[in-house]
Amino acid sequence: MEKETVIRPSLLACDFLHLGEAVEEMISLHIDSAHFDVMDGNFVPSISFGQPIFQSLKPYFDQISFDVHLMVNNPLEQMDSFFQLGSEEVTIHVESLGKEGREQLLLMKEKYPGRRIGLALSPESDISLLFPYLDLVDEILIMSVVPGKGGQKYIVGSEEKIAALAKRKKESHASYLIGVDGGINDTTGPLCLEYGADFLVAGSYYFKAEDKKEALAKIHQGVRR
Repeated sequence: MEKETVIRPSLLACDFLHLGEAVEEMISLHIDSAHFDVMDGNFVPSISFGQPIFQSLKPYFDQISFDVHLMVNNPLEQMDSFFQLGSEEVTIHVESLGKEGREQLLLMKEKYPGRRIGLALSPESDISLLFPYLDLVDEILIMSVVPGKGGQKYIVGSEEKIAALAKRKKESHASYLIGVDGGINDTTGPLCLEYGADFLVAGSYYFKAEDKKEALAKIHQGVRR
């Protein structure tokens, strides 16, 4: 069976009492990457898990990667910490970058060569905020819900941002991946993929599914050829 590289389950939606079992099930389904949300109660109202929980997942690092999504103030300090803990991929919000954001990202790339850096864009923000950084990042994460809380419905129109970003990517011959996070299911997931998304972050849809293998397959089957 090929690796599942399109859907990244969001651990924010799992049963925290059985976190290890949830990760082991993902591995059994050949899922390549899981989404790890970190929220500080400042950049977004909610507070989620952080570095100690991430460290507890270390036994699985050689079997599945964890995309750390930082919804925090001072994100570059946290990015540095998670890279030190062994994360291969960290995504921060473009809205949280200061005036020296580009220079700081360049320093981070020099310090951690081979690690993947992503930028997330909140629903209220225009994609033009991303333009100064597109040559530096490995991934863009379009938020299709308001960041900070799971279980929200997909914001209609998010696919237009995906399409515009995919068009710019093609025109500039860039290689960054485009991801979508929020309200993903077997209807919205295929829609986002058709508009140019490379991967999807799925929380409630995946973890509440009675048959997770079937839930993954439905997203792929829903894409019009």
